[in-house]
Amino acid sequence: MEEAAARVRADVGDIDVLFNNAGVVRGNAYFWETDNNKDTAFTMKINALAPMFIAREFLPGMIAADGECRVINISSAAGLTANPRMASYCGSKWAAVGWSDSVRLELEQAGHSHVKVTTVCPYYISTGMFDGAKSAPLLPILEPEAVVGEVWKQMKKGAPFVIMPKTVLLSEAFKGLLPTGVRDFVAGRVLGVYKTMEDFTGRPTH
Repeated sequence: MEEAAARVRADVGDIDVLFNNAGVVRGNAYFWETDNNKDTAFTMKINALAPMFIAREFLPGMIAADGECRVINISSAAGLTANPRMASYCGSKWAAVGWSDSVRLELEQAGHSHVKVTTVCPYYISTGMFDGAKSAPLLPILEPEAVVGEVWKQMKKGAPFVIMPKTVLLSEAFKGLLPTGVRDFVAGRVLGVYKTMEDFTGRPTH
């Protein structure tokens, strides 16, 4: 990543917009059934560490720039809501949310208001990455075009978060308002959120 970033700077100079969009998912197994290296470490490296390393390469140039700059970090609704059969993925995306929004606050605190950070938390998107995952009441599978359009619009505004659909915010409200047992009952039994990964297949591996 450091070598690639150096090539970018050599070819085009410092950048104005950075999209951290790479991601992997391992699902349809309980955590104790997964492999530490090929599942957990791999997921954390791609989803949590890689965006940090890439942003670290380009942020100094963005901070030094005269014009507006943007950093967009693609996390997930799973970065806000726990879900069975994707524990490592949730862990990686919770890490991404915490890191991304902390950097946003650091830039504001340090007086670099021209660099805005947007953290994106979508539900499942129909790209093939989550093939087999199910929608839930109030949580439809998202179309890529709709997500791209909304993210691009909010990124230009410098919005701190893009959460799609907005009903994902219900989970955040439940955390603060409902006891854990009641929240689990609503999410798991009433809405069926905790069963959305049972038939997950994802893209075929080669």
